Amino acid sequence: MSRAAASKASKEAGKANAHIKAEQKEREKSLGLNGTIKSAIGADVLMCKACGATQLGPTKCECSGGRVKPALDDDGLAELIAAAKVRMAANSEANRQETMRKSEAVAKERANKKDAREEAANDLTAEYYGDDGVECFQIVEFGIGKLGMDIEKNAISKITEGQAVELKVATGWVIHRVNGEDVPADKKAIVKAVSSGMKAPPVKIGFRVPLTDGFAHCAACNKFFSTDKFEEAQLQKGPGKQMCGSCEEFADMGDFGD
Repeated sequence: MSRAAASKASKEAGKANAHIKAEQKEREKSLGLNGTIKSAIGADVLMCKACGATQLGPTKCECSGGRVKPALDDDGLAELIAAAKVRMAANSEANRQETMRKSEAVAKERANKKDAREEAANDLTAEYYGDDGVECFQIVEFGIGKLGMDIEKNAISKITEGQAVELKVATGWVIHRVNGEDVPADKKAIVKAVSSGMKAPPVKIGFRVPLTDGFAHCAACNKFFSTDKFEEAQLQKGPGKQMCGSCEEFADMGDFGD
């Protein structure tokens, strides 16, 4: 064969191959084959032309006459695509169910933690504190984030937002311990202890809490008294600043020192 003839034959063969590839591409497009489905097909093989069973499933051949093998020139692409779509749908549904299960588990865990916090916040059977029988000791757990409360000396002077609201902490409560350690009646020391505890949350803050309404904490003698033991002007100063009548009298006399 001459060089010219060989070149012509090569060009014609190239055109034929290109035509075959174009037809195959058009067929794949008509069958809905794309990259995702192609990946799902992987090494799957058509096992039975009659029922469309493939090696990867999900259909298993149960034909009474046995498996019908595809012809040598039948690539079984239509059946492979159909099987791949069924597997993809099943995997998608399984993933959706797993996501829902995890979401429900997380929601349930959060609800349980919230219920536990509320129960602890409302637990007035907590350890009694002091000799006067008017207060108890209550531990509240705080996670990472805003505590939601302002402190004056060692007393809660204001509830702002965040965890303190959810945990039902109230103004007038007195901070006595942080993570099991007693803290002084000093705001800076308390803030330092809480900040240190937040490195490994939750932080457990132990509060001294009056058992009933109508009691206030004296910042001077560090005790709870009924509000009738305070002058109105002292009560207006608020937690962390107010002094009971006796302490105020000592202070006026100059006998209440540092």
